[in-house]
Order: sequence, then structure tokens, then C-alpha cells
Amino acid sequence: MRDQKIPGLSLAILRDGQAVYVKSYGVATLEQPVPVRPDTRFQIGSIGKQFTAAAVMLLARAHRLELDDPLAKYLPEIPPEWHGVTLRHMLAHQSGIPQLTPPDRDLLDLHHDYTDDEYVRLAASLPLDFEPGTDASYSDTAYVLLGIVIERVTGRFYGDLLGERIFQPLAMRRTRIVSDSDIIPGRAAGYERTPSGTLRNQAWVAPALNRTADGSLYSTVLDLARWDEALGSGRILTREELARMWSIDPLRSGESPLLHYGYGWETNRLRGHRVIEYDGNWQGFQAAMAHYEDRRLTVIVLTNLALCRAQRIAHTVAGYFDEQAAHFAAAAADTHPDLTREFQAFVGDVGRGTAFAALSGAHPTFQHAISATWSAALARDLHATGAIGATSFTEEHLASAGAPERQLERVYRVETADMVDFFTVRYGPGGAVEHIDLYHEY
Repeated sequence: MRDQKIPGLSLAILRDGQAVYVKSYGVATLEQPVPVRPDTRFQIGSIGKQFTAAAVMLLARAHRLELDDPLAKYLPEIPPEWHGVTLRHMLAHQSGIPQLTPPDRDLLDLHHDYTDDEYVRLAASLPLDFEPGTDASYSDTAYVLLGIVIERVTGRFYGDLLGERIFQPLAMRRTRIVSDSDIIPGRAAGYERTPSGTLRNQAWVAPALNRTADGSLYSTVLDLARWDEALGSGRILTREELARMWSIDPLRSGESPLLHYGYGWETNRLRGHRVIEYDGNWQGFQAAMAHYEDRRLTVIVLTNLALCRAQRIAHTVAGYFDEQAAHFAAAAADTHPDLTREFQAFVGDVGRGTAFAALSGAHPTFQHAISATWSAALARDLHATGAIGATSFTEEHLASAGAPERQLERVYRVETADMVDFFTVRYGPGGAVEHIDLYHEY
């Protein structure tokens, strides 16, 4: 917190859905320094997507909609080019529906109070980024449109549905839709860093953009702990529904996408352990929630500073409570520097936009591990997160990976301007790369 100038932070550590450590630090507002408490309300940004996805799953259970329904069934005004988009594609970020905000575009006027119809027209004015189901790329726009679908199906605002079907049954009494006008007890103020490093109040956005289904919620670590317990006990979603949300849909080609999106979650792997997590950033706040499935451990971090490294804090703290969840080291003594140099060259080519050379022999050891789709997605992802910095080796181990012989897995750390990427690379006989797994950390 000191290094990043984070004004306030709430932390919860859970085992099997039960809190084992809950503590808050700093202040909820700098102007009147009120201490943060475990029941302080923070905006949670895109962590709210998991509640939108849960609402869609509940409506599917009731046969009010089907996951494979085309979006055009509910939004008939979208262009014919969008008619291949399904609700399932949207949940898994495989729709191709473009972002309206930087770094890809800057089309959304944050000071305009959009109606649903205006928002649909703006989104549908753009072509899809790719054919649905052929790639995966993060789309806030798709989740906003899912909220509009929910309203058209039920005749109710999606936030009211969440309140009735999730928040009230779980006694999540301090979780609600964001509002700048309502009097909301226990609300933290959000802050941003200026280019010079000083703090300022969160930027104002139009009220309509604080009601969208891509993540416009206040919550607390105590309420999110109740949600975590409910997920484990099946109180809201069945175990089958939750497993569906935490799975990664393969692309239409059958291959796995670069980014591991479930429905409102990401499913990553840390030394063979599944980590189901998400982070959120919006209007002066940054949040992270990480569930280490087979370790039965969950870490929740809420802060009131935009673009701070809340996810890094969550990952680091997890290691204090379970050594199997310990964070990757920044660097380690390298037993195979030749493999590291080869990986550095590969990432450098991707960053320069020449990733496809890997498929034509420039990096022959990678030929069996990547496809043109995967390589192009990595190039796009690296471009979006800024210039590539240091690439280093962090650790290695032997993993069976279902093979008759144990195989070498090495983890490389790649720094970019806005992200840290950890690549787990599995090597087969003769040093050929057989699999690459990407683990983002903000």
C-alpha cells in the first residue's frame, strides 16, 4: 500500500468458504480520513461480471433463455453480420463484439447518459473483431449487452434481478448497483493517480454507465465471502452450473484460446493447481478475487485506487496461507539458459508482430505448441498491455501431464508496461515445446 499509494484496502482470506483472516487497512476517504472496515463498500469493477453470468445461468435453468440462443433473438436490431453471435459466445468473450473503449477504440462518451437503444446502436455500428467462436478477446460491450438481454427477457433491470435472486437470499446487504446520487452508508471514495503520481478523485461518468452489467456494483469483503461460501455449497448455482461457468470453452477449431475465460471468471493454473479468479477496475477502484480450487483457499482484495496491483497483492498473500499457492519468484538461477534465450527470442518476435515466423521454421521447437490463432491473439494481447520489458526464468519442475514420462515445465516472467505475464512452457523429447500456458497478473 505504501509503495503504490493505496489509500484503503480490505482483505479476506477464506478456507472452504469460511473466513480465517479478515482485516482492513488505511482510509475510505482522504478528505475525511475514516478508517476502512470490513463492511466498507468498494466498487468491484469487472468482478461484477460473475453475477451477470450467474443471472444468465439462472434464467437458462428456468428456460427463459438458452445459452446457445442467438443474440439476434433478443436484439433483432443488430446487423446481419452479428447474427452468428450467441449468448454463450458473449459469456466466454468469444463473440468478437468489439470493445468501445481504449486501448482498442475510444468511442464511448463517458459523460453521455446512454439509453439501452443508444448503446445497442453504438455497439452495432462496428463490425465484429472476428467470427464468433474462432477466437477469444475481452469484451465489456458483450456483458453490457447481456444486461440488456436480461431486461428484455424479464422486463426488469438486471440489478433488481441480482438483488432478488442472489444478494437478498445470501444476506449480501451491502452489495448493490453503483449510484453517485444516493446516500450510501459506508461507501469508500475512489482515487486515481495522475501522470506525476499524485492522487485525485475518481473521474465522473454518466449515471447510465454506472448501471451496466459489465461490472457496476458496490460490495464488501464480507459480502463477497458470503458469495464464495454460496458457490461452494451450491446455494445459488448448482455444482453443474458452476462447473460450466468455470470451464474454458474450446474454440470452434477445437483448440484452447490464449486467454482462459469462463463465464464471468478466468480459470488459470499455478503449478498444476486451478486458480479461478477475476480482477476489476472502475472509477477509482481496483479489486481482485482468487479462488485456489484444490487448496480450498480464496483471497479477496478490495482497494480504492484505480490501476493498483490488487491482483498481485492477492496472489502474494495467498502464499502466506498456503505454500502451494506461493507467488512465482521474480527470477531464479537458470539451469537451461539456452531455453530461456529461445523463449526470449520467441516473445520478441511476437512483440514485433512477426509471431507467425514460429510456424514457418524460425522457431521450430514451438511448431507443435501454437497455432496462427493463438500466436495472433498473443501479439494482440502484448500490444494492448504495452512495451515488453524484461523476460526472465522464474522456476521449473517436472510434470507428468498425462504422459508416460515426466516432462520439464519451465515458467518465464514477461513484464509489459501494464501487466506481468507468466508463461508455463512444457518441453517434450528433444526440447520441443509441447504446450504453453499464459497466466496474466495485473
